[in-house]
Amino acid sequence: MADPARKQPRSAAPRTDSAKREVQVKMIRAVRAACRRRGMDDDDRKAFQQREIGRASLSDMSIAELGKLLDLLNKDRAAPMAHRPHVAKIKALWWTLYWLGEIDEPGDRQLDAFVKRQTGVNALRFLDHRQAASVIEALKSWATRAGVTWPPAQPGSDAQGERRAVIDALVIRLLDRGDPVGNWAYCQSRLGLDANPASWTPQQLDACIKLLGRRYRALLTE
Repeated sequence: MADPARKQPRSAAPRTDSAKREVQVKMIRAVRAACRRRGMDDDDRKAFQQREIGRASLSDMSIAELGKLLDLLNKDRAAPMAHRPHVAKIKALWWTLYWLGEIDEPGDRQLDAFVKRQTGVNALRFLDHRQAASVIEALKSWATRAGVTWPPAQPGSDAQGERRAVIDALVIRLLDRGDPVGNWAYCQSRLGLDANPASWTPQQLDACIKLLGRRYRALLTE
């Protein structure tokens, strides 16, 4: 006969669930931090999650799915962008082609496949600056065919002229689609920028490219 004075062991389930939830919360925070590191806003993050995991909401993901997402987001962390400018350049060109409607998916997996076709190297993160040159030229040539008129290369020149060339190409594509609103003035108004585009920083020009790119891609689905 059981001793009635002996306490029955409490179920471990509540504690297990609580620990699981704590791990999940920490992983969600880590995902958000990794996205900020990569310059992804909430819309970019949700699109990336939907494409790679099949879920747009972090809270709907299992711990295993969050782990997979973190692996995808952090796979290049051992080689920071600041030390590998060719990686940032290639990714920027790849996203340019996406905003121009030239590719359907701007994800790393698709870019890695392109890099492999061009160089035989399995992924962008394994590419050194010498191998990157041919990839950069191939992407710029593709963007040229899509209507980007790159400024002449000059020693010591910065990349702002290239960003402006992408904006000009997007404005022309929007006009061709019957949208007269998507232009430089639209960026200035929506983003609260200085009236003189010549004073815009690289980050502000990038924000304009994203704004016009989203507007153009929305027209493609109509």
